[in-house]
Amino acid sequence: MKLSTALAAGLLAAAAATAASAAEAADLTVKVCPAEALHAYPLAAGTRFQSLIVPSLAVANTGQTPAELTEVTLELLDKGVAVDSRRLSGEALAAGLKSGAAVQGGMLQMFGWQFCDGRLLGEKPALSPAPSLAPAAAGLVTNQVFGWKGSRDALRITATAMRAGKPETATLTIPVRADTVKTKMVFPLKGRWFVAVAGTPHGGHRWALPEAFAYDVARIGADDKSFRGEGAKFADYYAYGEPVLAAGDGTVVDVVADQPENPDVLRRPGESFEAYGDRAGAIQMALVAKGDRAIAGNAVIIDHGNGEYSLYAHLRPGSIKVKAGEKVSAGQPIAQLGASGNVTEPHLHFQVCDGASPLHCAGVPLAFGNVELPYADGPRAIQGGDIVVAR
Repeated sequence: MKLSTALAAGLLAAAAATAASAAEAADLTVKVCPAEALHAYPLAAGTRFQSLIVPSLAVANTGQTPAELTEVTLELLDKGVAVDSRRLSGEALAAGLKSGAAVQGGMLQMFGWQFCDGRLLGEKPALSPAPSLAPAAAGLVTNQVFGWKGSRDALRITATAMRAGKPETATLTIPVRADTVKTKMVFPLKGRWFVAVAGTPHGGHRWALPEAFAYDVARIGADDKSFRGEGAKFADYYAYGEPVLAAGDGTVVDVVADQPENPDVLRRPGESFEAYGDRAGAIQMALVAKGDRAIAGNAVIIDHGNGEYSLYAHLRPGSIKVKAGEKVSAGQPIAQLGASGNVTEPHLHFQVCDGASPLHCAGVPLAFGNVELPYADGPRAIQGGDIVVAR
């Protein structure tokens, strides 16, 4: 069937207008890291109070002309209805973009995993410290924190910009998940333990993407110290050498067993906290510069299926009992607790991630079937500072 010239011209014009509109909408994009879903963490089961940190969001100008970012709105949704909202504009937006652009000073290169290894910002990002976005530039906003009581199942982010005097918007909606690991898990240590750091926002882990829900676990003695005597050597620490257990059934996919322990990381008797912080910080930065293996120390990674990988880090040299490819069962001894890698004293760093890496992955909230919290007012998620008894 032939079209009349007028009709064909009209259809072509409409198609061109539609294409122009789509291209114009695509000239501003919103991305989040991690991109698949954001995990909330329960603070108290009885009140259904939860917390959420949005580690990084980027608004990119993919067009050929400059754009002036005027507003970024974050809305927490429950079944499609906005329940909570935050609007960044004016001074608040400018301050957020300035802070985000500062990561180009070295953090982006050293801690690329925090920004999804280029998937958020590209391989050679040009971050703007102000709302004016040149072509190919992006604005980065980090660490947006939320807390709520009840249910939230998605986060909608809307960016608004002016381009050549006309408003332009881009919207992204990402699921918010309140679930925990699918794998049936047991605590990776037996007995009574002190969880120094967990998934609560007052601990440093929560602000780092791979270890957002990780635990640092130590043992406290009757004197409320983690060591006997002066704590001058690793063997003085109550936790040192304790058996580390596979948290769930799975297959060992990676083993690192060549990392040393450095007794210089221990705080010396009589050393001030400030002096120790400076000295330990220098040791830690040297390890960070060496990469993942030096940071995690001797480590085991187990694939549990469901896209869930558990990491057992800082293990004692010579203690690892498993090898890559080996099947393991929940509760099986796999190593001994140690002090290799980036530590300040012997402890177990335990996390579950969505990838087989200590750092290049996103953390998943944990849950165990064999723990009691003797000082909690009821069953709830483990928080930093809890005493845990694993049966």
